[in-house]
Amino acid sequence: MVYEAPDHYSYDFKFDIEQLPAMKKDKLPSRLAVPGVLFGFMLAAMGILELVMYFLNPVPADFDFNLPNQVSYADLQTQRFTFDGIVILMGIAVIFLSVAAMMRYKKIYFDGTNVKIEHKPLLGHIREEKEHLYNYLGVLLKVEYYQLGLINRNRYIIELYHKDKNKRVPLYMSTGGKNIRKIWEYYSRKLRMPALFMTDHGLVSRNHNELNKTLKDMSKKWHLKTLYRSNEDVPLSVRCVDKKNKVIIKERRLFFDVYSILAVFGVALLTALLGYAFANLNVILQYVPQWQFGIFAAVCLAIIIFSLLGIFCKDVLVISEEDVILGHNVPFLRIDTEMLPKNKIEAVDIGHNPTTDRYYLSIISHDKTMIFGKNMPMEDLRWVRGFVIREVVK
Repeated sequence: MVYEAPDHYSYDFKFDIEQLPAMKKDKLPSRLAVPGVLFGFMLAAMGILELVMYFLNPVPADFDFNLPNQVSYADLQTQRFTFDGIVILMGIAVIFLSVAAMMRYKKIYFDGTNVKIEHKPLLGHIREEKEHLYNYLGVLLKVEYYQLGLINRNRYIIELYHKDKNKRVPLYMSTGGKNIRKIWEYYSRKLRMPALFMTDHGLVSRNHNELNKTLKDMSKKWHLKTLYRSNEDVPLSVRCVDKKNKVIIKERRLFFDVYSILAVFGVALLTALLGYAFANLNVILQYVPQWQFGIFAAVCLAIIIFSLLGIFCKDVLVISEEDVILGHNVPFLRIDTEMLPKNKIEAVDIGHNPTTDRYYLSIISHDKTMIFGKNMPMEDLRWVRGFVIREVVK
């Protein structure tokens, strides 16, 4: 029987393979599921309490609600019961989904040679998968976007990658991404398997013995000087300035995505709200203390300023003889700068942001990653990648 289990359940997970055999359970943590159950009970209780209070203390039929003539008392009862019923059903649904999330899990056994996976679905019997370690393609590093209510985060995942998704084994998961590359390299070396990562060209493999080698170290083996030796036409979205001892690559224009557009609307709304508040300041101060209004105005102004900085920020790459420098600029001001020595750069890749479904350029060393061109077109990013690699290895 064919079935498909979710890739992974956890958001904070570490498979300790120092002492074998080892076992680890991959499931939704209680700290995420239990609040969901409590919130569901609260919703359901609110709806039930509202219904009970209505029957214990009904509103007289002749009570003047100041309602339009077309709304009858019977209509009002129907609307109230409907609203209470929806709140109760929402609470029950939240409880069910939270409990269901806690009941499902994936249990992994590993003895250094063989992998056994037990899938516990919400309904039905436990399904079991067995596989030899070297039937896996390698250790994959990937980033997934997830949403839990109002929480939007990236989930950094390191896994033993298999073509059959039901046989993929989580090794490490985190929502912070701290030292994620070092951890990825550790598992690759420990298991003596290739390190895998996704690029714009698909799945790429790197030998575990070469993970600490730089682009300059690998340029001859990978024929990088030949691969990136041609000077193609500069894309229209990029401005390239070649100076005596450095090259500067700038974003020529702003790139807007759905989040930038939402930020523009948010700034416009807050600006209008703040303007209206100041225009009616004398009236507002009759009801709100001056210090509270000052805090409100300061918070609104700070949000507007930081949003505008994010909207109008452009990335700049400066490639000197020794370093690659990344600047984040707004008109007439550089708000942030990062730097990587050329002889420490291990990879220049194009990554994917699942949140916006856009691509970006990653310049990677053992300890640090710099991100350039988060909203640029794919083909333009490929040109920038080739240019950066050529400048690093020449």
